[in-house]
Amino acid sequence: MSNIAVSKASSIGRIETPPVIKDDIKEDEDASQVDLDEAAQEELSEKRRREREARAQALTLEIIGDLPYAEVKPPENVLFVCKLNPVTEDEDLDLIFSRFGKIVSCEVIRDKRTGDSLQYAFIEFEDQKACEQAYFKMQGVLIDDHRIHVDFSQSVCLFPSRFHFNGPDGT
Repeated sequence: MSNIAVSKASSIGRIETPPVIKDDIKEDEDASQVDLDEAAQEELSEKRRREREARAQALTLEIIGDLPYAEVKPPENVLFVCKLNPVTEDEDLDLIFSRFGKIVSCEVIRDKRTGDSLQYAFIEFEDQKACEQAYFKMQGVLIDDHRIHVDFSQSVCLFPSRFHFNGPDGT
């Protein structure tokens, strides 16, 4: 600050700074806004592309019969449990997971021919909150000497059979 005062007072080493013009500030703001707009536009177009791609994949799965209809979403109250011990039964999982809330169904998936456990299961809770609690608390728990893995189910095969040939409204 003293340098500026001295330079103004002294005619010999006078430092002239260009005046700051409001238009210059506005141009800088506009340029940064343009950069932000370009980044936002790029992000938006990428998001739209991913959504279109997901819809196209869902439609393909609907056409080949893997999805009941393209806009189906997996249930939010069903857990997928894997890495089970082959000796773990439905009743064991029901007993262990029922501490989080009422269980609607609990099924260890088995080989159709032999009846042997495929070492994974689906557990359907009555409400979503109980399902979320079980998800957070049961990940990595030891059941029958196996450390299990718990995730939210991505399967939509639990929907009623009316969806297999009809749309979501049953028509």
